[in-house]
Amino acid sequence: MTTRDDEIKILGAGPAGLSAAITLASRGRRVTVYEKNPDCGMRFRGDFQAFENWSSPTDIFDTLHSLGIATDFWHNPILKAQFFDYKRNERTLHFERPALYLIRRGALPGSLDISLKQQAQSHGVNLVFNTKIAEDEADIVAGGPTRADGIVRGITFQTTFSHEPVMILDDTIAPKSFAYLLISDGRGCLGTGLTKHFNRADDYLDRTIQAFTDLYHLDIQNPKRYTGYGNFTLKTRYYKNGRYYVGEAAGLQDYLFAFGLRQAIVSGNLAATSILDGKDFDGLMNQTLVPQLRISLVNRFLFSMLGNNGYSRALERGKRITNPLRQMNKIYNTRVLHKALLPLARLAYRK
Repeated sequence: MTTRDDEIKILGAGPAGLSAAITLASRGRRVTVYEKNPDCGMRFRGDFQAFENWSSPTDIFDTLHSLGIATDFWHNPILKAQFFDYKRNERTLHFERPALYLIRRGALPGSLDISLKQQAQSHGVNLVFNTKIAEDEADIVAGGPTRADGIVRGITFQTTFSHEPVMILDDTIAPKSFAYLLISDGRGCLGTGLTKHFNRADDYLDRTIQAFTDLYHLDIQNPKRYTGYGNFTLKTRYYKNGRYYVGEAAGLQDYLFAFGLRQAIVSGNLAATSILDGKDFDGLMNQTLVPQLRISLVNRFLFSMLGNNGYSRALERGKRITNPLRQMNKIYNTRVLHKALLPLARLAYRK
């Protein structure tokens, strides 16, 4: 337990760590964030990520504002997306409000990482780069994933091609996952998600590039390959040995689609709130984030049983859905069926 005058040490200057730092410093606490890299966002090369906007009826940007996070970083609201099955049958979904907000990651102007860094510094947070501290030296652990339960292998590139986001559901290029193409403002990002066969990631990426090239006359300039890692873990405790575990360091990512930015920033804020107001961190987590993490585990379990024919049937049924965001929100907040299936999902993924 820290006192009012104690300096709070945070391991990691990613979204979770900086969210905690901003909340703490905005209420007068002394905060030092230790980052092993020379700047924020060094894991990324300007690749696109996204804030999902379906797991809550509240727009994620309204949530960020309520947490004291400015949204001055580059973002692109997504109101339409295209989907293909393994036969390349197409389904376009239109959304009544943004389904996603594309953002950029990396140590570059306009990225989420640099925006959060500047916000933290404006509140007086002390950022110490090129310095790694041990977990037992930190009050808040936000050091990123500790293992790879899933990866994304992809390329970033420059392009003159323009298109809405595209997703392909096809086990031959993204087994039990999905491949995607994101393009905005002359930059593109495509990749394949994998939950196994990591040693064949380049092969699956080559198949993905070919699949999108067959669909569109892609203009790919200056491609650079990248790999993203995800750690998906259901925990019973997020406060251990006097330390708060947040973001990817706590395994806080959606099991189905691997989104984790919402969970990262919210968990950082909850850790700060626990320190500031003396509230039980595990109680806050179990009230807010953990129920949807459990649901996402069951969703992953159900999705993994579909296969290519199942994906096709799901896309066909999707034609009858008039409000896809409302349907997604219902899936992420209906707990009775998911609670019944949770033991099977835990067993399947040893969670």
